[in-house]
Amino acid sequence: MNFMLEADRNGRMRFLYTEGERIFEHKNRQVYIYGSKGSFTAVEINRAAGRCRITQSMLGSSKTVYYLEYGSGYVVFTSLKLLPLIHFKRRFNPDREIVSEFLYNGFIRSRDTLVCGVSKLLPDERMEIECGKLKIRASERIRPDPRPVSLSEMYERESRIICGYIDQAVSGDGNADIALSGGYDSNLILHFLKKRNVPVRAFSIGGRRGADERETAAGLCGAGRNIRLLTGEVGPWIRNEYEKIVEILEGSMYERGIFLQYALAGLLKTHGVRSVLLGEGADQVFNRNFYDGREPSYLTNYNDNPYELGAMVVLKKSILMLDAFGITGLYPFISRQMQKLGAQVMEENGTSKTRQKEMCRKYFDSRTNRLVGKKPGSTSLCALFRDPSEEEAFIAGVQKSNEFYDPSFRISYKYGPGESELDYYLCLEYLRLFKKIFCD
Repeated sequence: MNFMLEADRNGRMRFLYTEGERIFEHKNRQVYIYGSKGSFTAVEINRAAGRCRITQSMLGSSKTVYYLEYGSGYVVFTSLKLLPLIHFKRRFNPDREIVSEFLYNGFIRSRDTLVCGVSKLLPDERMEIECGKLKIRASERIRPDPRPVSLSEMYERESRIICGYIDQAVSGDGNADIALSGGYDSNLILHFLKKRNVPVRAFSIGGRRGADERETAAGLCGAGRNIRLLTGEVGPWIRNEYEKIVEILEGSMYERGIFLQYALAGLLKTHGVRSVLLGEGADQVFNRNFYDGREPSYLTNYNDNPYELGAMVVLKKSILMLDAFGITGLYPFISRQMQKLGAQVMEENGTSKTRQKEMCRKYFDSRTNRLVGKKPGSTSLCALFRDPSEEEAFIAGVQKSNEFYDPSFRISYKYGPGESELDYYLCLEYLRLFKKIFCD
């Protein structure tokens, strides 16, 4: 669901493109909603007053909101693919610092993008256009809350929130679909599905080489009735799909988990899934640093910068990928109610969900407790290659032909040797493909 809106300096506004919107009208106001529960963009237009407001859900939009000065005003839009509508010359951003930041972090912390002259709205920002003037304002995040919460109260509150999403997920035939890993978050959703005796199709992705949670997922599904496990695999074939993956993500982010997300979306599509329950966001919402509001350092990481990485990496890669396959992701842990709970237990949780895990262990059955445990959330990048010799050939090819390769670049070994090197060279190829697809 995309839109492109033009606003001139005289206060006139018009949609150049719009699809899939829900429209609410009240007096002179029209509100267009793009996205789904928990992840949306709202466009409010008052043509009589010459005013437009664009707001996002707390962890950003399901789409990136871009904007640029154009002609006698501004154009706001949600896909780089719409730029040909205004004959805008798309040039790759020549700022080497921007490219370097993208290689290190997988996203750009500022409003800059990979396209020269195009800016983006950050997740905790909203936009106002009035009388031809554009202003960016900060949205208010959830604040820390010192009120104590018992494990039983946590459980009851999370039950209400998650069951609300389950109600939305249950299809006409009474079934629900879930993306299942060996972690606490998806298994808490599965726990409530079991309690309600909802027939479940669970989907799990493993790697042909390296990390693979499918065996753990099979054991977790065996602990309940009416659960059918369906699995897929990240293998060398996905490298042939890399251009499609880059086209879907539009330069918003790169992270090694994009290959798992692509395989998952394809598996869901094959089985006719329309909406799926997911555990994304829990690691961020139940991290105390989610609520501190500090500016992220140049090198971001999941422990210290959960808000930025949650909004600009974790959710983006999942939502954009599912949306491209016509699937709605349902994310109970990013809801505002869950964030309010996270703000109350932030100190007990620390940076590793200590209190949340304690609650889960108290209510999980013994079999689940034996199997569940936070493992790497992504398949290994070596799964994309048949063997080490193919990895070496890929790296040599990138060094020879990729314009973004710099032999003096210092690789950040955040995933350890081998994996980090593949991550760097795959990101270089991401940039090459982005420029090929989106720049004139």
